[in-house]
Amino acid sequence: MSETHAEEEVQVAAEESDCPRKRARLDNSSKKSWSLMDRRTDQEVLQEMGVSLLEPDDHEGQCETNVPSTVHHKALKRKRDIENVNPNVIVTSPFSPKSPRGKICSPSPGPSRIKSPKSAEKSKPLQCTDQQILETSFVDEYLIDEETPLAQVSSYMPLAQMGQSKRRCVTPLGVQEELIISRRTKTEPEGEDAFNILSDEMILSVFRWLPKRTLANCMLVCKRWHRVAYDETLWQRLDLGNKTLNKDALGRILDRKPLIVRLASSEIGEWHVTTPPSPSRIQYLDLSVCSIDYVTLNCLIERCPALKKLSLENVPVNDETCELIGKCTQLETLNLTMAQGITMKGLMSILKGCLCLQSLNISWCCLSESTLEVLVSYLPQKLQRLNVAGARILKDDMVKQLVSRCPRLLELDLSDCSSLSEDALQALQSLTRLEHLALSRCYLLPPHRLTKLNCMVALQYLEVWGMLPSASLNALRAALPAIQLNQFMFSAIARPTVGTRRTSVWGLRTRD
Repeated sequence: MSETHAEEEVQVAAEESDCPRKRARLDNSSKKSWSLMDRRTDQEVLQEMGVSLLEPDDHEGQCETNVPSTVHHKALKRKRDIENVNPNVIVTSPFSPKSPRGKICSPSPGPSRIKSPKSAEKSKPLQCTDQQILETSFVDEYLIDEETPLAQVSSYMPLAQMGQSKRRCVTPLGVQEELIISRRTKTEPEGEDAFNILSDEMILSVFRWLPKRTLANCMLVCKRWHRVAYDETLWQRLDLGNKTLNKDALGRILDRKPLIVRLASSEIGEWHVTTPPSPSRIQYLDLSVCSIDYVTLNCLIERCPALKKLSLENVPVNDETCELIGKCTQLETLNLTMAQGITMKGLMSILKGCLCLQSLNISWCCLSESTLEVLVSYLPQKLQRLNVAGARILKDDMVKQLVSRCPRLLELDLSDCSSLSEDALQALQSLTRLEHLALSRCYLLPPHRLTKLNCMVALQYLEVWGMLPSASLNALRAALPAIQLNQFMFSAIARPTVGTRRTSVWGLRTRD
């Protein structure tokens, strides 16, 4: 048995000698392993990690001449051990001269030389100069580890130098600037103002490219800009549609001396002027569907004697308003669609005064029979476009009188005049210049008589909405090949805006 056991041990030793790793393990097993876990006390572990060597106490430096030689050799041995553990640690001898305690770390990164919490408890009492520097407050200035991000990105200086530089505020996070984001101080521009070199004409040409709101703000800069921006050529067009005007704002608008003013669908405040009226330069005025009282409306029209085109659609009027409209002798286009309050006296004042009238829309005004008699009797002979739609009491003899009064008509709208018959249709054939005729919903007109309109050479468009079924309408198209049927459902006579266009009135731009 003993021989067999001996042979097995020889065989195992031969196998282990053949393997390099096993041979290295056998060689190292005889050596004594070194580890920090073999240390017996915490003090020795801290010394080997370099805490006590890097931060020796003050009393050790004072009595370094009395240290025995054995302690010196022991410290050197510990130094070599620490270098074996961490070769990057720079170890200073405990017997070398030390820098004064409480040094503030620099912004450059590097190994820590700050006193540890345990060694800080053994530090000597603060001197008088240190107390003045620290100002007896730990928050005023404290030591920060150089390896922390705050120490690497921040720059610190002693409080003695802070009075010479910018003031800093102290927060629990450290010393920071008093103003994190400093506002730039506004300084006066240097040199000469470029606008002072330019003439008024040059500045005026620059102001012409500005919108009205910006132009009004420019008037507040200086007296010169106010004078230049007040020039009447900059305020020729004013679009104040869908706005709300305060009291007496209408007077300030007239002071700008505009030519084209659009106030459609606006709420106009009171403007009751007692001073004598001064004529304005307004020639095109759109007051369609606006909210305005009688006094303000009369004051406005009284100061616009040079009007050429006026729209009072769905605006209440009285006899005084009509009399003031009659004083606009240059009026060419008048839109009174759905205007309320038109009487025989007021209509006569308009027709007798506005002799240059070429387009008149007086549809759906609920005119009385006597008022219609005045209309067909005093219409200007130069009238070219007329819309009297909705006059349900208009008779055939009135149409005959109208045709004899206005032979130059180019467009006539008699829609919804349900009292017209075949005699009225025969009277219309004498209008040789008529191009557009609307007879929609005139149910008393016989459909087969409409074919007689083929004799009107100038007629291009015929509106017969709601009168004929589709089959009869196709037959009428075949009978009138040169006339287009039902092309325009709504009339545009004397109306300032047609369709979706809201930036122009009567084809004129209201915005620069």
